[in-house]
Amino acid sequence: MGRRTVTASIAIAGVSALLLMGCSVFGDDAPLPKPTGHAAPSASARPDGGTDGTGGDAQPVSTKPTVPAGTVVAETDVVSRSGDTAVHVQIVADDAGTFDAQLSGYRTTNPQPMTVEFRRSVAVPGQGYDGDAVASTTWQADAAAPDSISLSDAGAYPDWLHSVVLVPASTTQVAADSDDSVDADRPWVGTVLAAAELHWRIPSPFPDLRAQAGAARPGAYGWVFDAAGDKLTAPGGAAPTAYRVSHGDDQTTVAKRLGLTLPQLRWLNPTMRVHGNGWLYEDTDLNLDPATR
Repeated sequence: MGRRTVTASIAIAGVSALLLMGCSVFGDDAPLPKPTGHAAPSASARPDGGTDGTGGDAQPVSTKPTVPAGTVVAETDVVSRSGDTAVHVQIVADDAGTFDAQLSGYRTTNPQPMTVEFRRSVAVPGQGYDGDAVASTTWQADAAAPDSISLSDAGAYPDWLHSVVLVPASTTQVAADSDDSVDADRPWVGTVLAAAELHWRIPSPFPDLRAQAGAARPGAYGWVFDAAGDKLTAPGGAAPTAYRVSHGDDQTTVAKRLGLTLPQLRWLNPTMRVHGNGWLYEDTDLNLDPATR
């Protein structure tokens, strides 16, 4: 082997070693790619990252609450404005580390198919369909309301569900390609008839949780915002409340940038959806404020 060949091999090996160690062969001052987002989260932006409608997998929190089975952690009466329809709801801890909704005292002066469901928003009568509602359960006009409904789909900490609603359900079915009106004599079908806010008594698994505005890095190039919608670039000062996901951001690196563990990020965003490779959906917003979970 000639001297020039040996010298070239050593040079290539040296560059390869630098790349494996994460060093740039072009110097340490090479700029990082900029985030793709350019606007602060709007007041109506969902903090769960589920805005693109492409599916994805919601990420449950693996930590189970220390709530003894049988403990009532929320209770309310769901009553229509007229008072003609009502049901009592208790949320009770079960043996599996999740919770069940127990229904009792259902009454109505207008028997009709009815759906009970749990929503993240603070719902009010007259609101329409909510595609993210949890534990939707329907019974017919001539049937009794169910005694118990599992909230296991809401995870081990279902206190991100802020209301329970009653929604009149359809009595007929039409073909998917039909323009015919369903229940033309019942135009209120599908809109909230009665709603009540849920006030939970579940201890937080992370009582001292506070995110930070860490520096951008590969896998976490997004922007961090405070409550006023201003961008934050370093820890300290105003508390970060939202994170705008950039292209190529993955959940683990984003959590590290924000000074959070992955379970903490998932707890803050109980309906967070990710691609199968762990990437988050670009241009969606993550919640960083425990008070607005």
